[in-house]
Amino acid sequence: MKRLIYILPFIVFLQLNAQTFGSGQKWADFHTNKKALSHPVPTNIQKHFDIAINEISQMLKREKPLSFKRAVFLVENAYCEGKMSWEDYNNEILRIKPILNKMIDNRNLRQYKTAGNWAVFTYMSDSIPENNFKPYQYDFENFMSDSDLESSLVSRLLKTKRGNCRSLPFLYKILANEVNVEAFIAIAPMHCYVKHRDEKGNWWNLEMTTGSFSRSSFIMETFNVSEIAIESGLFMKSLSDIESVAYCICDLLNYYEYKTGRYSDDFIRKCYSIGLQYYPNSQLQTNKGNDLKFRLDSKIINMGLKGYRDII
Repeated sequence: MKRLIYILPFIVFLQLNAQTFGSGQKWADFHTNKKALSHPVPTNIQKHFDIAINEISQMLKREKPLSFKRAVFLVENAYCEGKMSWEDYNNEILRIKPILNKMIDNRNLRQYKTAGNWAVFTYMSDSIPENNFKPYQYDFENFMSDSDLESSLVSRLLKTKRGNCRSLPFLYKILANEVNVEAFIAIAPMHCYVKHRDEKGNWWNLEMTTGSFSRSSFIMETFNVSEIAIESGLFMKSLSDIESVAYCICDLLNYYEYKTGRYSDDFIRKCYSIGLQYYPNSQLQTNKGNDLKFRLDSKIINMGLKGYRDII
């Protein structure tokens, strides 16, 4: 039987053991969050984050069609404070779709179930007439800078053809969905990539940041992924369509913290509570753990206790 590792029961206690009360970076984060809670989130910001989580929740509950493309838009539009256009975003994706289909037909590849994978990968990573000899590439100019967050946006990637390990594999999956071919998002620590099966059913790892294929052993070594983390489904798992949409909530919370300075409030609890119903062994457990720790630290201070040992 596949062994499942449920993170939540350990997160808070690992943090308690690893840190003394009121010390280190998490204490600075505590005060940042507490300060952010002292004033309301601007209405326009909160409005679009609420719109995003509410529609994503409807998708997950199958009250609306499940759409990774739409979920990515909702999350990015929240980050952009409602300034994005669904029509512009969707039309650019729809513009590419017939190009991909024509690539398949021109080379008589329609009989192959991986023809769509070839078309999307080639269109995104090769310098060819179909993409005006301008493939999508990693945005080295903004690597590890403040604008690196912008590189994570698929909407920006569509305009600039420069992205990172979020936007590039996300666009691959969106385009693969458009041409009805199998493609899965997979997660490694602080990294995303694509997985799909070949004609014989063997799995391949597509590294869209370099336009190449990676061995699983290379990913494990590069990102320090343990076998237990793989067995649990925490990392390197081929996410289902519903898990991929739920994973978008992780991005929504990251953008929310960036915009508001908050990692613990009612909105955050609403988001991870929704996401964990559909993707339980995910980064959302960390969001939940950070929220619980903030509430615990706040309670300790309010009760006049000196530290964690006083509550044991």
